[in-house]
Amino acid sequence: MKTIATLPLLALALTACEPYATDPGYPEPYPQGPTGYPPQQYPPMPGYPPSQGYPPQYPAPAGQYRAIGTEPFWDLEIGARDMVFTDRGNNNYRVSQPTPVPINGVAGPIYRTQRLEVNITRGPCSDGMSDRTYPDNVQVYVDGRMFRGCGAPTAFFSQVGETGYPHQPGPGAPTLARTNWLVTAINGRPTPRSNFYVNFLPDQMSAKFGCNTIGSGYTQSGNVLTAGAPLATQMACRDMSFEDQGMRILLMPMTINGMGDRLTLSNSRGSIELMQAR
Repeated sequence: MKTIATLPLLALALTACEPYATDPGYPEPYPQGPTGYPPQQYPPMPGYPPSQGYPPQYPAPAGQYRAIGTEPFWDLEIGARDMVFTDRGNNNYRVSQPTPVPINGVAGPIYRTQRLEVNITRGPCSDGMSDRTYPDNVQVYVDGRMFRGCGAPTAFFSQVGETGYPHQPGPGAPTLARTNWLVTAINGRPTPRSNFYVNFLPDQMSAKFGCNTIGSGYTQSGNVLTAGAPLATQMACRDMSFEDQGMRILLMPMTINGMGDRLTLSNSRGSIELMQAR
């Protein structure tokens, strides 16, 4: 794997943006789903509780919950006040609705509004792109169009890595100086294969989340990474969602979890999953 050269903080330059919406890793959008809304009939749900759950300590959705899907990439955030669905494969088309009181379904909660319906079914789910096993299968209807994916309480995404194992915190966190990393996912959503990295010099770090080059100083104390005030180029790209989320995470101290060539940087704002560049 090609190693990405680190850019010193003072050498950042305004360079041409490479919109990552055209990356070969982006699949074509889903075919159009049902036209009628609400759907006339839902498929039968499996029995509950399932014979196997993962991980068992996660409660039913309450407050913050996230679901993701691929082909195309989409994500859903369920908060205390709003539910927000974003279709990343359709120019970030977004639908936001007030979060309703959930209906207690046979296999999991159902959230139903005028434009969104979310059916959460308890049972192991794979996103098809990582080894992570989610505790829930999620079916979303957006203006009658159906999307399928996986979901979990938001905390799950920062506690369970792409390898499917819980992150390993502790004093044994590796020293980041003089290492280069590819970004594989942000907030549990897999990233395209190019223009996503975090690199570390002894006292400076540089990052790219698909568009602008970001640089700052940093300190590492055990398994806690703290980035300084960031400087960034000022390009406007077609899809800034990964960059916006990544920058929010960098602005707060991050816990370093993992081992070997897989690490996760996480805090209350989300998680950045890394694979060491070779």
